[in-house]
Amino acid sequence: MLLAGTLEQIPQAEDSPAFLLVASQHMADPRFRKSVLLVTRHGKSGPIGVIVNRPEKITLDKMFPEYPAAKELKLFNGGPVYPEQVSYLVRGGDAVERTLAISGDVYLAYDIPILGELLSGKRRHKDLRVMHGLASWAPGQLEYEIKLGDWDTLPIDETVIFESNPSEMWKDLNRRANRYHEI
Repeated sequence: MLLAGTLEQIPQAEDSPAFLLVASQHMADPRFRKSVLLVTRHGKSGPIGVIVNRPEKITLDKMFPEYPAAKELKLFNGGPVYPEQVSYLVRGGDAVERTLAISGDVYLAYDIPILGELLSGKRRHKDLRVMHGLASWAPGQLEYEIKLGDWDTLPIDETVIFESNPSEMWKDLNRRANRYHEI
């Protein structure tokens, strides 16, 4: 069963510098192999993120049958931590209340009533990606994994998150990260 509501253990931050985290070709952890994550930092508690390129074989109407628009959206696997927790990325429109600003007009949220408003059309938005689960690291852990070569980092790119084909996203960003390192 997936949880509805705010996950209290996830700290909220006013300033949330975010980036894309791309698993390297050498990633040994199968939970993150060929994954792309949107990651944001949260002060002393360490970074959190959501995998943005792993659609499940389930559409949102299985969870939210009352919203016809949910039939058009897939549920994504956002990561191995709190797998029952629903979170979502939203771009554009009125979706800023009770959300965490990520970049430009992209927001991360856990508020199910707002998700219902987005699915029903009561709240404007341009794009929506709904996930279950997330990823988190202890302070210093992600930096260590990056130094080991498990991850590459790239600047946030809203177009990649919402408009790229999820099955091609890792390959495209992995190439981009390798070109960046060659410069």
